Amino acid sequence: MAKLKTQLENSAEIREILQEVDVSWKWGDDSVDARLIYLPCANGECDISPLFKIIESCLLANFVFSHAQIEKRLAIKSPEVAENLFKNAVKFLSKKTAHGELGELILFTLLDVYLEAPKILSKVSQKSSRRMPVFGADAVHAQYIDGSLRLYLGESKLYKSFKSAATKATTSISNALDNYEHEFSLIQTHINFPDIDNDIEEELLSFLNPFDNSNVVEDVVHSPCFIGFSDLTCFEDDKTYIDSYTKKASEYIGDFYSKLTEKGKPCGKTTLLMLPFSSITDVVNGFVDYMGIEK
Repeated sequence: MAKLKTQLENSAEIREILQEVDVSWKWGDDSVDARLIYLPCANGECDISPLFKIIESCLLANFVFSHAQIEKRLAIKSPEVAENLFKNAVKFLSKKTAHGELGELILFTLLDVYLEAPKILSKVSQKSSRRMPVFGADAVHAQYIDGSLRLYLGESKLYKSFKSAATKATTSISNALDNYEHEFSLIQTHINFPDIDNDIEEELLSFLNPFDNSNVVEDVVHSPCFIGFSDLTCFEDDKTYIDSYTKKASEYIGDFYSKLTEKGKPCGKTTLLMLPFSSITDVVNGFVDYMGIEK
């Protein structure tokens, strides 16, 4: 099966903003897929302004809407189409839910760009109220890896303390896997991603159907986790920052995967995506103000 096409078409530009430290990790005797993502430093802080700009220009609409919804709107030939897409996307967010949705938006972006796995289910645009959070997995993506399908049920947390976030996230991952049948019912009804056709849809749903395939969770489901945190305090310059980040990450990665193991979940099926901020409060408030999110 050919790889599924990703939704974001400017991945190189996004990688210049959400950069990755080139390092590999082991936990015990096993290799783990832990990604150290970072925003470059400016004036003694991690610089969040380029992130906000690219969220406004393309990420928010792609996060909120399905690929088909975006294509339908882009078919309207108007110079204001991109601006209208953004304004309509903002209407699905609220100050009450912005904290969680910023984490989900970053998770969506990292899965599309770094794991090259497109979103196959758009939950935000299905909300009946902008002030209601999304329930279940924070991201639902998929991709063929070496000919085998992976369904990514993603979890995101934005906490000051990484370890507190890891405790909550590993519990949520365990619960998401246990509630897979609910996620499949949503996928079955709302599946959508670039270049989908009836044959691809039928094949995917056949693979993912827990009623036809009793081993679907063990065989197919992976659990990527994004944790944004602010208990790293060394932002003087990029080199010092990255050195400090890499050293601290070794401790945090061990903490995360030990907690995951305690839940009885396999480490080899969970990608950890980490991103430090100078302040979680500042980045969430900045997100709300920059995007013009209302009550």
